[in-house]
Amino acid sequence: MTIQMNAYGSSNALIASQTTKPSAATTTTPSFTVEMYSDPEMRPYLREYYEKAYAPMRERIAAMREEGYKPVTVEGSNGTVATEISVDQYEAAIPDFDSWLELQKTMAPRLRSSQEQLLEHARERVQRAEQTSPDDQSDVRAIFSVGDQILGYLYKNGGMAFHNIGGFLRTFDIQANELGLTGQARIDYVTDAVSQHYPDVEITTYNDQNAPTERQFKQRWYPHHDVDQAYQTELNEARAALAQAEEIYRKQQSNIREMHSFLLGLMERDT
Repeated sequence: MTIQMNAYGSSNALIASQTTKPSAATTTTPSFTVEMYSDPEMRPYLREYYEKAYAPMRERIAAMREEGYKPVTVEGSNGTVATEISVDQYEAAIPDFDSWLELQKTMAPRLRSSQEQLLEHARERVQRAEQTSPDDQSDVRAIFSVGDQILGYLYKNGGMAFHNIGGFLRTFDIQANELGLTGQARIDYVTDAVSQHYPDVEITTYNDQNAPTERQFKQRWYPHHDVDQAYQTELNEARAALAQAEEIYRKQQSNIREMHSFLLGLMERDT
C-alpha cells in the first residue's frame, strides 16, 4: 500500500469544500492542508484514517501468519538470487501512527508538486511533438565531419552530440562549460577550438536562415534513419507518457478526495 499517494498540497494549494446538512444549512468545511497533520484536534480523525488505510495490509499479514507463509527464493537465469520478503519484513514496512503523520507532513507536498510537474512536462512534450514535423528547420548549427563520416554536431543552444570517433570534441565541450558559455558564444568557441587543433576536420556551420530541416540533416548524415517513423514514435511515446501522467494524477486526486470525505464524515459525526 502506498500511503504517500494520499498526498496534500502545500499551504498555498488549499482544498476547501462545502456540505449541506439535512436542515439545508450550508457550512464551509475546514481546509485540508498539510498543517492538519500537526493539529491536535485532527489527530483522532487522522488515526482512524490511518487504521482504515492499513487495515487490508494488516489483514493480509495475519492471513500469511495463519497460513505459515515462507518466503520463496528464486534464482534467475543469470545467476542472480532473489528472496521474497518475510512476514516480519512486510509488517515492519508499516509505519507507526506518528511516523506516518511525519511522512505526510514532509513527503506529501513534495510528491504532489513532483506529480504536477510531471504532468506539465508531459503536456509540453506532446505539444512540442504535435507542433513540429521532420520538415521543420532543425536546431543543428554546426557539424564536424571527415569525408562522409560525421563526428558530432552542435545545437542552437550550444548543446553537443558526438560519436565515439568524435570523442575528442568532448574536451572543448567541457572547456565551454567551464567558461559558462551558451548559445552562439558556445558554438563559436567550440568551432574555433576544433579548427585550430584539428585542421583536417571539416566544420559546416549554419544560422537561423539556412539551417537544414531535420529530414535534410538525417538524410545527409544518417541515411538509414527513418525520420518519419522516428517522428511518429516520438509522438506516440509522448501521448502515452501524458496518458500515464494523467492517470497517476487522477488517482492522486481521487485519493485526496476520498481522504477528505472520510475525515469530513468523522468530523460531522462528532458534531
